[in-house]
Amino acid sequence: MIGITPKKALALGALALTVVLISLVGVQAASCELVITNKENGRSFGVNVGHKITVNLRDPGDGGYNFLTPEYDPAVLKMIGERHMPRAEPPRLGDFGRKVYEFQAVKEGQTTLVVPIKRPWEKQSETYLKVTISVQP
Repeated sequence: MIGITPKKALALGALALTVVLISLVGVQAASCELVITNKENGRSFGVNVGHKITVNLRDPGDGGYNFLTPEYDPAVLKMIGERHMPRAEPPRLGDFGRKVYEFQAVKEGQTTLVVPIKRPWEKQSETYLKVTISVQP
């Protein structure tokens, strides 16, 4: 039989509490990212300064469209990355992959984030995604 002294029980309790706190900090860190997809078009979001915003969009290249530079207030958001994710394997008809933009909320304020697309032969661009981002301190 294993004897547990009060001192050992206290140490085990402290260890268990530490594990729980580390887990909660991990959950908190994971919630510091907002992911926006095509489904969120037209919505409004609130984030805190320092939070990451990932915009993950289906590439509309099957219709001949190209992405143009996103429009937003650079005093509120900072673009920290942009990449194209290849289409799924095995390839599916009409799948041109995904376009991913990454932003950081840098200052309190509000901005409309617009991702325009355009066909090379057309004069006017179209709005592919439009959302409102409010950044709190």
